[in-house]
Amino acid sequence: RRPPRSTLSSSSAASDVYKRQYQRRVRAQASAANAKPVKRAKTAGFIPPGAGKNDRNAFGRQFDRHFHVPDRIALAPTSLVEAVNDFHYAMMNDTPRNEFYYNLLKAHIIPGETGVLEIGAGSGLLSMMAAKLGAKWVVAVEGSKEMCELAKCNIAQNNLQDKITVLNMLSTNLELGDLPARPDVLVSEIFGTLLLGESALDYIEDVRHRKILKPDTKIIPQHGVQYAVPIECPTLDKICGVSSWNGIDLSMVNSLRDTASVVFTKKYGFRMSTIPFKRLSEPIPVLSIDFAKTKMGFAADKQNFKVKATESGTAHAMLLFWKSEDYTSKTEETDANKLVMSTDPADTLDNFPRDMQWGQAIQLLDATNPILPTEEEESSAKGNVIPASALPQPVVWTKGEEYNVSCVSSDDHVILQFTA
Repeated sequence: RRPPRSTLSSSSAASDVYKRQYQRRVRAQASAANAKPVKRAKTAGFIPPGAGKNDRNAFGRQFDRHFHVPDRIALAPTSLVEAVNDFHYAMMNDTPRNEFYYNLLKAHIIPGETGVLEIGAGSGLLSMMAAKLGAKWVVAVEGSKEMCELAKCNIAQNNLQDKITVLNMLSTNLELGDLPARPDVLVSEIFGTLLLGESALDYIEDVRHRKILKPDTKIIPQHGVQYAVPIECPTLDKICGVSSWNGIDLSMVNSLRDTASVVFTKKYGFRMSTIPFKRLSEPIPVLSIDFAKTKMGFAADKQNFKVKATESGTAHAMLLFWKSEDYTSKTEETDANKLVMSTDPADTLDNFPRDMQWGQAIQLLDATNPILPTEEEESSAKGNVIPASALPQPVVWTKGEEYNVSCVSSDDHVILQFTA
């Protein structure tokens, strides 16, 4: 259904596939004026694992012949096997997540009347929820052939094969004729560790724009906010920096500290909810989205925020998490009928599966102004010893003071970067 959500960052090895896809898109856009027109498959954002024509590298081929690989996975796409084992099991065992979707579907499905479309169906769980709640019809769209077959098996195991139709395609290739009618409800769970990390807005806006949906189709969930907050966390220094050992100065190694990339906590092997840290401000709402209305390009690729420090300390990193919310009432939006799904560490302390499928993201901070070198400077610096002035400098905040925080993003807001 998608790339590994908890290991996809601009600095991790697991993000290489996505980075190459993104870079290819940028290069293609840059050279479009000189390129001959070609017929392309319709996509939005990146292609989920196992769904691309070039994503057919069999899992068994990465082992030497004398190793045993079970037949059930030997010919499956490597990216799909890795994705399922990386986060699908944790995702399906995230009970509060499942309850969030079940309660919203229950509130918006009228038995025998409501048609439901799910995009990014994966195992088919959300579609089966809708069917069991009495939806008139359910269509589940899934890009991976293998996941489609598994979803069909799950659906048959639950005797719901007469109520759910599974289509093997990307939702960007879905046509109105593929559906019994325009859906009354669109449900999806295509969030990543970053809210838009799996191009949720791309895919949802696409079916909105092409009028696959009715003007009043209920989108579940409808709202989402990507947050960032500066944190003091000395523990990070133990795995992301070094000073000395036994009187031996090792600090020059810090010249290679990556303060440019947003990295997922799962890569580091810890949960933010289980290590000590202090928030130095209120969370910054970097991206606020209404999936029923928001369009691509809704936010500038560079945003500046004035942030007041609520605590004093060293801002070791920006902590990124998101919250998605919706309402069980069709006419009234109040706290009494609001449901929230969150990756804030304060909300995942007792939810191990959520931290293993989504978790949070961090970007280490550096007070040095981020000035990119010219090509001449970059060339002349090769092979030279890195000067002490190149070492990253701490970002120190004082309670009550106001500071500038900048966020730059890719055009689809999948990749973010902060300076403070």
